[in-house]
Amino acid sequence: MQKNELKFPGLNVRIEEAQRVQLEILLEFDRLCKKHAIHYQLFSGTLIGAIRHKGFIPWDDDIDVCMLREEYKRFLAVSAKELSENFFLQNYQTDEKFQTQYTKIRKNKTRYVENLVQDVKMHHGFFIDVFPYDQVRPDSLKGEIQRIAIDQLKIINYCRVMRVNNSEKKTGLRIAKKAAYYFLKVIPKNKIDRLITRLACLFNEKDEEYVGELSISTGKKMYDSFVLKEEFFYDSIDWDFEGHKFPVPRAYDEILRKNYGNYMDLPPLKEQEPHHGIVEINFNTEK
Repeated sequence: MQKNELKFPGLNVRIEEAQRVQLEILLEFDRLCKKHAIHYQLFSGTLIGAIRHKGFIPWDDDIDVCMLREEYKRFLAVSAKELSENFFLQNYQTDEKFQTQYTKIRKNKTRYVENLVQDVKMHHGFFIDVFPYDQVRPDSLKGEIQRIAIDQLKIINYCRVMRVNNSEKKTGLRIAKKAAYYFLKVIPKNKIDRLITRLACLFNEKDEEYVGELSISTGKKMYDSFVLKEEFFYDSIDWDFEGHKFPVPRAYDEILRKNYGNYMDLPPLKEQEPHHGIVEINFNTEK
């Protein structure tokens, strides 16, 4: 199937239309980073798309970028003052119901709603994801304690979303998570959010060799896959993505093979579909 024919399941919207909005957000993000010499790189499926397709993976439904924690903090400070009014900087500090410890840049006056969080009263506009990387100690006891502690706290936080609890396949865990949903109403979410961030930054003053993405990648297999040498973030090259140039790691082949194996091979047809479970799209909520 041609790229311009691919649509979101259950919605009469072409994926290519959504990707154009996401590219618009990426260009605003890139503008601020270039202006203030903030270093970042294309990340995850967006990096695969850049290398394999010189743009989006045809069925991809989001954009991912990453940066070291110090760059991430600089970006948050800059964007709080200079981000275009067309966009919203979303994290647990700016949108208290937002569930995770990374940041999304949302486009205002749009709707791009993910199934599991559709009931959460937060900004649901089109987005790109901005992930911080922190120093880690893989294959050490302290490093493993850090990973497990963050992973469990994240699970606790997600118990605040009933649709996430209902999606749990194991009956016992589903019941436990639903019980936790009511218990957590008396515990301020921002306390757990701040604790997760403190744990993620635990080794950032220790001059470690490795860094890891700890806002999502804390399951053991994913954690190991996304641990990188910190030096990779200091050596970027520009790469074509949808007719524009964006930074990617010079070591992209080593990184992507570690993350995904033979990333240049297309996945089976049944896996060539969006993965965010988008259930509602509106390009202009003022209409």
